[in-house]
Amino acid sequence: MGTMSNVGTTWGGKKKVGVKMTVAPAYRSVCNQFEAKINSFKTLFNQTRGPAKCPRPSTTVLNNFANWVNKGAIVQTCSNTQLSRWARSCKINFNPRTVTPTTCRTILCSTFGKNIIKAVARTKTGNFMVATSPTLKGKPFYFGK
Repeated sequence: MGTMSNVGTTWGGKKKVGVKMTVAPAYRSVCNQFEAKINSFKTLFNQTRGPAKCPRPSTTVLNNFANWVNKGAIVQTCSNTQLSRWARSCKINFNPRTVTPTTCRTILCSTFGKNIIKAVARTKTGNFMVATSPTLKGKPFYFGK
């Protein structure tokens, strides 16, 4: 069964910070799905807050990404450096100064497959956020950092 420690309570003058949880094996996959969905929504939420180096995604784009997350996709980000590396591996001509979401989608689709990449948009920092399938060939799918 799962156990949870008390958070924010004091015992002997020391404050406990964080949550210590153990998850029953039967619930691990569900918890992983919830965590991926929460992190995806956090990524979308962060596009609306704080300073922006580039124009923020529109509300329509954020709603479209939220709809993809509700359908089971996860939102990941990738940088121009990662795109450049993937473009070289696919032998695609790539200029990091003039990259667009369409170019990004072309590179990602040729690298990972068309069924994996759902949507691409620019983030407020100039990187790209990508709605992807949560699995690739039966294994969890995450961009390599």
